[in-house]
Order: sequence, then C-alpha cells, then structure tokens
Amino acid sequence: MPFDRKLKHSLLGAAAVGAGAEPVVLPGQGASARPSAAVPEDEFEADDEPMTQTGTDLLELGSWQILKPAWRGHQSAAQKLRGQSERVKHATDGLRTQLLQTMKSHGIGRVAVTSPTSGCGTTYTTLNLALSMAAIPDVTTVLLDLNQRAPGLGDALGHKPVQSMADLLRGKVSYCDYLERYGDNLAVGLNSEVPPNPAELLQSQSTADVLDEITGALTPDVILCDTPPMLEYDDVMAFLPQVDGVLLVVDGTKTVAQDIAQCQKMLDGRAPLLGVVLNRGRLPRKKARRR
Repeated sequence: MPFDRKLKHSLLGAAAVGAGAEPVVLPGQGASARPSAAVPEDEFEADDEPMTQTGTDLLELGSWQILKPAWRGHQSAAQKLRGQSERVKHATDGLRTQLLQTMKSHGIGRVAVTSPTSGCGTTYTTLNLALSMAAIPDVTTVLLDLNQRAPGLGDALGHKPVQSMADLLRGKVSYCDYLERYGDNLAVGLNSEVPPNPAELLQSQSTADVLDEITGALTPDVILCDTPPMLEYDDVMAFLPQVDGVLLVVDGTKTVAQDIAQCQKMLDGRAPLLGVVLNRGRLPRKKARRR
C-alpha cells in the first residue's frame, strides 16, 4: 500500500524504527507536573541467585536490587534483540535521546506508547526503546505491558509470562514479586492473559495506587507503558490520567493523516503528544536538479 502523501508531509519526512530508516520524534506541545525522566543501561548481567528478604538486607541492597532478576536466558534474549541490527539500534538510540530531552525539559516521567490502529509496531518500538534506555547506566526504567488486548512483550523477549497484569493492577500481587530486573536499571512487567475489562481496570483507583507505589518505591526515571491502539479501544483514554505524555507510533504502509489527526484531537487538553514515530516508512526521494 503506497505511503500516504499527507502523512508524509505531516511527519516532515520522519523515518522508520523497524524498517531500516531512522526514527524521528516530532515534539508535541504541553508539559506535565511529574518528575523528570531519564534512561537505563545496556548490561544485562544474569543473576539467578534468590534474593535475601530480611529487612536489613533489603535496606542494604536498595529498592532495585530487591526485584528478582530475570532468568539468564531471558536476559540473553534481550541482549540479542538489542544487538540484532546495528541500523535499528542506531535509529532507536536517536529516538531515545530526543524523547529523553523532551521528557526532561517538561518534567515527564510516565509515557504511554500507542498507535492509531493495530499492527503499527508499538510493542516492537516500546521494547527497543526500553532496551536503548537501559544502555544508559545512571537512568532507571520500568517497562509495563499494559496492552491487555493483545499482550506482546513476552513473545518479543522469548519469555512466556506466568502472571497476569490484572492481578498487579488490582493489588493482588506486589510489584516486588511481579517485576523482573534486567541488569541494574531496567524492570519489566509482562502479562500472561487478557482480562474481561481492560479499560475499566486501567481507570480504576487500584491501578493509580499501584503505579504511585512503584513510582514512590523505585523512583524510576522513566515508566514506559505499551498500550493498545487508540482508535480501536478506549484503554488509552482511560489510562491518560496516569501518564504524563503519549508517544504515537504510526505505520508508513497503512496509517493515513486522518488517523493521526484523530489521535491528536483525542489527546488535546488531556495529555501532551510527545512525538510521532514513523515505523516502516520510506524516505522521500530527492528530486534531480535541473540543468
């Protein structure tokens, strides 16, 4: 399907994350009152030893070391994904830097990553962005699979989740038992099932309380949330009060300008649009000079 010309002009030639071209974050407007954001490191050292749970040891280890480390094989899979393509890695690092600068300038800490419709590569972009942030040693990031319509982060990491995100958001499971640590500065919360009421759950008080607890206990620089498509479900709209900004991922082979405009209209006055990432896009050809 040909790339929509209006979309091309609206994105000012933004490039792709997943198809070889470099991604561009087009800054949105608005600011947030939450703490400033930053980024994590790229060393995913395996540590399969069980963590000591005594009060003294927990204080000595610090809040992040309390989290159980991901299994060696899962951390290795994350390393391989990070180094799978130098071109994608370079493009994602550029996206990371632009996004972090925008977040820092506006005091933003929680970001929902979404798309207009399904199949735009939101999960792929979110995961690669989190791994890229984890390459910065002094920045801490929490990555949550809040796409409870079609959870995909586990598959992308080669990891079959055994816990339900709904249990975490309802407060039935502690974040200490739920999140898994990749290295020293990336914590990941995967999802094993689709609940019957994702949108209602995302706008519940228990979800707000759990996110506040994670923020207060871990004080992460960034919380990235993979979420469902905006134009297909109301999950993102329900979740907006809990985030500081939205990153929109679009597909150059099928997203049209009207889709982006509709998403912008839905976000207007509710949450700042931090940028638009064009996935699977094609750079415009340079016109030949006339002699």
